[in-house]
Amino acid sequence: VKVAWQLGYKDRSPARRLEAFMRDLYQHMRRIHLITRMVERRLALRPKSNRRIPSLRMLFGVDKKQETLDGFHVVDGELVPVSKRVFKDQPRRLMRVFLHAQQRGLEFHPDLIQLLRDNATLVDDSFVNDPETHETFLEILNQRGNVAPALRAMHEVDLLGRYIPEFGRMTCLVQHEFFHAYAADEHTLVCLEKLDQVWDADQRPLSDYTHILQDIDLPYLLYLALFLHDAGKGLKSGDHVKVGTVICLQVGERLGLTPRRLNRLKLLVENHLLMAEVSQRRDIDSPTVIRHFAEIVQDEENLAMLTLLTFADSLGTSDDLWNDFKNMLLQSLYRRAGRRLASGVDYDAAEKNRLAKLKLTLRDELPQELSEEELEAHFNHLTPRYFRAHSIRHILTDLGLVNRFFERVNSSKNEKVLEPIISWQERPARGYTSLKVCTWDRPGLFTTISGVLAVAGLNILSARVFSRSDGVIIDTFFVVNANTGGLAKRAERDQFAKFITQALLPSGDTAFEKQVTPPAKREDSDEWQLPTRIRIDTQAAESRTIVEVESKDRLGLLHRISKVLTRHDLSIHVARISTEKGAAIDTFYVRTSTGGKPTDEKKLKALQLALEADLA
Repeated sequence: VKVAWQLGYKDRSPARRLEAFMRDLYQHMRRIHLITRMVERRLALRPKSNRRIPSLRMLFGVDKKQETLDGFHVVDGELVPVSKRVFKDQPRRLMRVFLHAQQRGLEFHPDLIQLLRDNATLVDDSFVNDPETHETFLEILNQRGNVAPALRAMHEVDLLGRYIPEFGRMTCLVQHEFFHAYAADEHTLVCLEKLDQVWDADQRPLSDYTHILQDIDLPYLLYLALFLHDAGKGLKSGDHVKVGTVICLQVGERLGLTPRRLNRLKLLVENHLLMAEVSQRRDIDSPTVIRHFAEIVQDEENLAMLTLLTFADSLGTSDDLWNDFKNMLLQSLYRRAGRRLASGVDYDAAEKNRLAKLKLTLRDELPQELSEEELEAHFNHLTPRYFRAHSIRHILTDLGLVNRFFERVNSSKNEKVLEPIISWQERPARGYTSLKVCTWDRPGLFTTISGVLAVAGLNILSARVFSRSDGVIIDTFFVVNANTGGLAKRAERDQFAKFITQALLPSGDTAFEKQVTPPAKREDSDEWQLPTRIRIDTQAAESRTIVEVESKDRLGLLHRISKVLTRHDLSIHVARISTEKGAAIDTFYVRTSTGGKPTDEKKLKALQLALEADLA
């Protein structure tokens, strides 16, 4: 921002100042890139496989192996224009040439690239509104697995932004926030490349979505939605989703989509952030959440396309935005919403039937040290959500923890009855360490655990909190090393065990709190900072209130948030913890100390103000 100021960008807003400066810079650099690449090709510096030196027969168009296609010669895998008037004679060739190259796997000769640039002005109103050109463009979008190269080539010759002006407005548009690593136009093209890669992927996570893309009936709608999902940013209105929804309808109508197709396109663009938000920031183990999400999605085709759009958008935002944990959440939401859409009104009955079958399966697999009475108590003391969230192996693990906890309680006559049972499990394939804590529930327990984890140098990726009705709590935390992002080390585990045991004894030694790292101070008020945002939602969940917190990430942040919640007599029922590039995006499902749903507007406003003051 200081460089921008010195170069004459005088907007009072550091963010807008930087956006204007960087957009100008990117536009110049883009031109240099395209020019130098063209020069490189003309000097034959780019390696070409099996390239032949053109003979006189070829130059005069009499080579027997030369093919002519719609005004173009095919020479050595490249399209060469027959004459310089090839596009003036038939302007529709400006679009068809990209379809020819896409379908046949051909490249553009430098002469053709230059001719395309020279004739880009032929893309006028009649060209933009021509039904035959629409069909060609939609057919290009329909070639799943091979769409991005064609659109990138169109963009590089200045045709794509002219044909779809709503996309042209995004050229070199800087997205000044902590998610996007690319300008808006490049982000869109990278998203399309990521979706293409899903088509024939043989490695995870791309291969997890291959079968979904292969089963899509209308791939061009998916690609069009992905192409337009951020088009609203070109108008800088503030709400790019709302504006983008209007834009997608305008473009869809112009391209001749039927009303049914328009409605599907609108749903995808309007909700392109929904699936990431629900999977990462909502309790997807809740039937209410799944039901509300399924009602918005409407049918399984929309669900499939929205899943692919979400995945491609995330991968195309930044190289390091996606991880195995988010992949698991998105896959889980896709499967659960799919079951809901397939079962419809029979969903609740199907859930009861599933729980009954699950109990029978668990009874058959109970280890010798666990009794059927313990299994029955586990089902009686926990909500169905717990059993949806856990596999058979995890349920048996929790049963074992509860068994060990009660054995200690029954055999101890001193303070050991209050010591928690702690279990660690490394999950290298998922990129985190799983921590389970089993103990008696009490006010502020989540605050204490999160604070001790911070002192031990462990970051929390996500948390699952389950309280049995008999007062036993089973908390699960997915954690990583705060410095390296790797698995928890032995020293960190030992330090956690030491401090948590001390903190949960009757004396309640909370000396660890002095070691929780305070928030970093702002060093330069002129630099762009992520603002703290608090949102409280009493409508999305039937029995809990949702508190969303966005703030600059720091070690111990979750501890600070949960302390504020505890001071306001609220306990955390479910937590969704997410950290991206220095930003913490945390969602908490909270209840009152008596187990009710917080709804008092004055108390919730006081909570919001307290969180803002503490995290500012």
